[in-house]
Amino acid sequence: MLKKPLRLFLSAGEESADLHASALCQHLRELDPQVALYGFGGEKMREAGMEILYPLPDLALIGFVEVLKHLPTIRSVEKLAKKTLDTNRPDALILIDYPGFNFRLANEAHKRGIPVFYFIAPQVWAWKEKRVETMRRWLTHLFVIFPFEESYFQNQGLPATYVGNPLVERIPPSPEKTAPLAERLKSPLVGLLPGSRKSELRHLLPIMVQAATLLRAKRPEARFRLIVADSMSDAFLQTFPLPTWLEVVRDTNYQLRREMDFAWTASGTATVENALLGLPMAVVYRTQPINMFLGRHLVRILYIGMVNLIAQKGICPELIQEQCHPALLARFADDLFSSPDRYQEMIHDLHQVRKKIGPRSATRSTAEYILAHFHPQT
Repeated sequence: MLKKPLRLFLSAGEESADLHASALCQHLRELDPQVALYGFGGEKMREAGMEILYPLPDLALIGFVEVLKHLPTIRSVEKLAKKTLDTNRPDALILIDYPGFNFRLANEAHKRGIPVFYFIAPQVWAWKEKRVETMRRWLTHLFVIFPFEESYFQNQGLPATYVGNPLVERIPPSPEKTAPLAERLKSPLVGLLPGSRKSELRHLLPIMVQAATLLRAKRPEARFRLIVADSMSDAFLQTFPLPTWLEVVRDTNYQLRREMDFAWTASGTATVENALLGLPMAVVYRTQPINMFLGRHLVRILYIGMVNLIAQKGICPELIQEQCHPALLARFADDLFSSPDRYQEMIHDLHQVRKKIGPRSATRSTAEYILAHFHPQT
């Protein structure tokens, strides 16, 4: 007797989640060619064979103000989700990050008796720890991508498994650079990584450009490269006055970032990418004052940069809000280039972060766990 094809509803709400979820989709289809995948996601998930009901990454929001502005759209997508769960019932709901929206979707699935798996844990250990109580009600299993998360969630009474980090699958170790260190630091290639959201670029890109201008005045031989997210339109980018000496590129496979010697990097996924590349950095973050005021009263962690959280020490400086100032960004970079020993120490610490993360394929491991839930080996 043929088994009924498995039906899985996936929900990913940001560009990075779309990327990781697309790899998860690929492994699910490789391991079970009959599986039906549908839900909310982006173009990469579509390319991986998933039916997209709504392009949720287009709605990627950051901060309280942005969410309030888009409430009507959020409500309409939630209505579509409820209708789909009722009329096109999946065997399981698979959530990828994006907790604000996905938690409400999980609650609706739980009401209907649908198992809920979560890949890439919401960062409740940083703030909103009460969300753990909510997760206990509906979570079937949580697949975490940072080593310290497994014990944290298990101690909170949640079924959690560390599966590795999906970035490892895409970022092999960088080869040693052949040019002597002194020569590289004399004419460094400096990266500007302001993030993938429009709101991040509005807050960070002008500051980074000003910092690059200051550093260039002090180090005329320095070169500068802006990495633009694939999802960022040229039209939006053209709203920023960028100097002609700033190289603007898209870098899907990280090859252009491997060439860089340092990067001012928006707090988030890019800091982990840099760690895996062995790229020294300063972590920067700036947002609207109301967002920062609320965040400072809610966040309970020592570091905002994920690279420092994994290392459990401040290996990269964090220039946040008032400290995210062009003069301070330029000064740190200049000081680092003047101190080869300090520069080498940061590279060593970044290599240790990669060792902590480990070599496992997170997306394949997660796909295997999910399919085994429905088709356990006998």
